[in-house]
Amino acid sequence: MKKIIIASLLFAATASAADINFGLKLYKDGMYDLADQTFSQIITSPPKNLKPYLIPMAETFLRTKDVNSLKRLLKVWKERYPSYKKGYYLGLLTFVNVSEGKKLKDVFDETSFLSLPVKEKIDFLKVLSKAPLSTDEKFYILTLGKKRLDVKGALADSGFLEKFAEEAIKNKHQDITDYIFANYGDWLKGKEFELPYIKYLERQKKYDDALIRLKKLYKRDKSPEILFEMAKVYYLKGNYKTAIKLAKNINSKEAKFLRAWAYFKSGRKREAFKELNMNIQKPAIPESLKAAVNFIEGKINPDEIKKFYPEYYYRALLFTFSPTADETLKNINNHDAGMFFFERGNFGKAFDYLKRAVNSRKSFYLTPRTLYLIGKVAVINKDMGNMLYSEIANNFQNTPYYKASIIPYAQSLILKGNFDAAAKLLEYGIEQFKIDSIQARKLLGEAYYYEGNYKKASLILKPIISKDDEAFHFFILSEFYGGKQRAAFEYLKVKLNNNRLFPGINYGRLCYLAAKLGKTSSLKKVSPPKEPLAAAMFAVLTNNKKLMKSLIYKTTGMVREALLYKLATGEKTPEKRFAYLSLLKAVAENPETANFAEKMEEYDAYRFGQFDNLLLNNPEFIAYNPENDISDINSIIEKANDYFEANGILKAYGLYKLAAERTTDPDIRTEVATKMVEIDMKLKNYKRAIRDVNLIPDAGQKEKDIKNYLLTEIYYKEGRLLDALNAGKAVENINNIPETERVKFAATLASLYKLAGNEEKAMELLNYIVKTGHLSEIDYDDLVNLALFLDKKGKHTEAIELLKEANKKARKKEQKAESLFWLASIEEETGNREKALMDYLKIYYEVGVEPWTSTALYRAANLLEEKGSYQQALKLLKKVVKIKGQSPEGIRALEKIKEIEKKIKGGVNAEGR
Repeated sequence: MKKIIIASLLFAATASAADINFGLKLYKDGMYDLADQTFSQIITSPPKNLKPYLIPMAETFLRTKDVNSLKRLLKVWKERYPSYKKGYYLGLLTFVNVSEGKKLKDVFDETSFLSLPVKEKIDFLKVLSKAPLSTDEKFYILTLGKKRLDVKGALADSGFLEKFAEEAIKNKHQDITDYIFANYGDWLKGKEFELPYIKYLERQKKYDDALIRLKKLYKRDKSPEILFEMAKVYYLKGNYKTAIKLAKNINSKEAKFLRAWAYFKSGRKREAFKELNMNIQKPAIPESLKAAVNFIEGKINPDEIKKFYPEYYYRALLFTFSPTADETLKNINNHDAGMFFFERGNFGKAFDYLKRAVNSRKSFYLTPRTLYLIGKVAVINKDMGNMLYSEIANNFQNTPYYKASIIPYAQSLILKGNFDAAAKLLEYGIEQFKIDSIQARKLLGEAYYYEGNYKKASLILKPIISKDDEAFHFFILSEFYGGKQRAAFEYLKVKLNNNRLFPGINYGRLCYLAAKLGKTSSLKKVSPPKEPLAAAMFAVLTNNKKLMKSLIYKTTGMVREALLYKLATGEKTPEKRFAYLSLLKAVAENPETANFAEKMEEYDAYRFGQFDNLLLNNPEFIAYNPENDISDINSIIEKANDYFEANGILKAYGLYKLAAERTTDPDIRTEVATKMVEIDMKLKNYKRAIRDVNLIPDAGQKEKDIKNYLLTEIYYKEGRLLDALNAGKAVENINNIPETERVKFAATLASLYKLAGNEEKAMELLNYIVKTGHLSEIDYDDLVNLALFLDKKGKHTEAIELLKEANKKARKKEQKAESLFWLASIEEETGNREKALMDYLKIYYEVGVEPWTSTALYRAANLLEEKGSYQQALKLLKKVVKIKGQSPEGIRALEKIKEIEKKIKGGVNAEGR
């Protein structure tokens, strides 16, 4: 039995030795994965003499990154051979720890390392160079040799220094590269370091030393790269003539820009311009921009606008009095479409478009008009009204209800499209019952207009055009369609102002007719419109440059592009032309117009001989400046960030775009695309913003979330609320978007959910917002809207917090008054009447803007009346009467005054005592 056991042990030892030698052969032959399989099995039951195999086994596990097997090997190593190759062992131990995610600073013992003999240091560093260290961790190891010659030698002999230097140069970590050359320049002997070292000398402004090395190098290697570097050094020394001569036949982009800079610096700017192949011919204006310019010049062609700017198509139809529309067109403005069909008498279709318009983002000029029109076409049930009023007309003519129902019956007939019947009914009422009110005349005029009897419509409406805005509007339409275009123009010129109904449309018609009739000079006597599109037309036709400039940031898209073109081409000063063309290039919504603006800049520069503005604002010219050395991606982004921080957003955008074009790295592309979109949003160039968002790659969920977050913001600003909601929903993890933007995004999405009727989701996001407390990041409008929603849901404390923040954010008087009013309303609702009273009064005494002032005074008067402070309440109500006059609000205040005066006369003390 004893013999059998001994024989078995001998067989096992022989087998183990055979396996380990087999693994060694696989290792020597470079079959590392197979060697790993063999060695990892052996290490579970290692042979007695493992020492000769420790290094091959460790090297195998290092190459295959088999950390578990390496840990088991180190355990055997420590137990059996604790003093064998100490540096190599410590290096392996550090490799394992770092591979398991530990930080180098937590596992590296600097004192133990520095105490190792040089040979052991080399072994340690050889292993460490294979560890997954961060750049900062590698740099830390490098700093250990700054004052220790033995460590410097070990870093060089182990290959750690060379490998890290190659990595720093490849990744263009200039600060690290400069540190390496400053402290280890003499230790780097490879040819691959010769040119980078020369570039380091250039950065240190040691141009003569750099030239000596370059000339020696060029004798060995007459490559274009060495010749270019020599030309660059001559450029940096100020010897531009030699730099141009040396770089003359080099075809690289860097050489082209070096020659251009040398020409520029030596005063030969025209040659610099030609070197960069810039445009010297006057470019043709694109068809789309020409259509836009024609529009604001009053030469409106609806078919052109339909082709290039569908969102302005219905406005073009309205301005030109066009009777028909292409109803198949997509991406239109629903506000204008609703107005168009209202004027055509197609109230059902008008109502459909107007309802859609209300669901888009609020517009200061369009939303109130749309709400008014909805009230006109949906105020009564047409079918029910017709049935009831016809019953009265047919069976109860001898009652007082017949006379009283004539006007509402006529209204319902008009809404049903029975224009002839409405006209006859109104004629009968006026003749038989002497119903000759403004309302009756207006309805009769509208009935004539809708049935196409323009002559009668004009006759009926003319006497009341100064008294009724709607009558004036339909009178102008009737005059035009009745063939009296000149008369329509004259009435518009004399009677139109910004306080009448539909001013944007009628001012646009005034400008169109002025251009059509050759009467633009007479517009100078007319007060300018406030609505931006009509104001742009008016400014161009009257050559009012001050007004044109004031509209640049009040308009977007087609209108702004046309304005900038007119301002640029109307200027004689090259600098001002360049400023307008640069802005046109930045805000142009389509690449065709942006390219035209750029070519126009180049043509102007060549024509006027003014090259500085053009070249020094060209992102590539900036990027390839030999003095800046910012041709690598990170340096370009840093330079762009500098411009961005200094508010030079047009230069910054060009450099960000250049960086995006030069890299496929998802992190860098996401970073620069986000910055580009931020600039687009500042410029209100939403179409370009959407194109720029698509520069972000779909590399992972983080990039997808950032892309959808940006699209949410863009669509929301554009008024595309459904698209904004869908993009917002697609954000899976809010933590993927920048921390500073999360609350603002949540507020936007909450507003969208609220509009869509999903109050549960809206409340969920609002709870998140209130919990974070970062209310200052939310826009004013969202703060107010969400506060009112919270109030509706009974969350008064939270609503008050949002309104206080809104009041802080308010920039306009209207915003100050609005936020204070809603704050006071909630305070009143929650019983804090003293605070509410003071906030209502602040609106009058500190802000003073209608309609908030009169309403706040009326509310404050009610609170004072409740307290019994009748005399003070009367003072406030008299202020309301003074402000509102004979309007419904003024009449209501008068009635309230009478009511309080009765209380006082009834014996109640003036202060309620």
